[in-house]
Amino acid sequence: MENENVEKSGEVKTTVEPGRARKVLRSIVRWIVKSVLALLLVIVAYGAIGMLLSIFPVNSHPAEGGDVVVYVRTNGAHTDIVVPTQTDRIDWSKVAPPSDTAAGVQGSYLACGWGSQEFYLNVAEWKDLTCGVALRAISGMGGTALHTVYIDEPKEGEDYRRLVLTADQYDALVKYILASAKRSDTGAFIRIPHDGYGECDAFYEGIGRYSPFFTCNTWANSALKACGQKCCLWTALSDPIFWMYPLEDGSKNTAK
Repeated sequence: MENENVEKSGEVKTTVEPGRARKVLRSIVRWIVKSVLALLLVIVAYGAIGMLLSIFPVNSHPAEGGDVVVYVRTNGAHTDIVVPTQTDRIDWSKVAPPSDTAAGVQGSYLACGWGSQEFYLNVAEWKDLTCGVALRAISGMGGTALHTVYIDEPKEGEDYRRLVLTADQYDALVKYILASAKRSDTGAFIRIPHDGYGECDAFYEGIGRYSPFFTCNTWANSALKACGQKCCLWTALSDPIFWMYPLEDGSKNTAK
């Protein structure tokens, strides 16, 4: 008797038992559910551990008696370290020339921030953020950048905190910032061809790798740690840094 699964043409019919198909489908569904739950667990653990580490202060009693005024500023999501453009320790206009900006104007202070080049160059506003950009930034693709902005002397408030550093502390901060970007033979930062966000900012080739464990805010927090200032044990966010510096009225609010 001829095999019922063989056609006259000689081709073999492929038959799948309904029970087996259901088992395969159930296995796929279980794998998807487990993967989603595992991802959610990682996200929750990351958030919980990050929040726990951010409430532990480091350098709670920094050395006093300095005369170099610097600032920490935030836009609610990203933290910058703001340094005086010219002191007897360093002239930042030689390292980040005002000619690198659209306006070519030098301010009395220079705000410095570090982060993912992918994010910096492609997300001028939050509306520009896409899943693709976010994933490439988190994965560390595209390298890093140092973003500088010349500004007039800031005032302490919701989005600025004023710090006074000693000469040694400021030297440590300068060393940290200089080590965060590539420099040419002249000592100037190497500029990334980009129009910038405004008239007074520029981007430079960064050093280091961006990741969920070392974000733009981790960089700023580490800058404070390097120069002996109050900071978090670790943080990926901006707000915990500002919790360390409540305003005189006790407010910890930051810019939104």
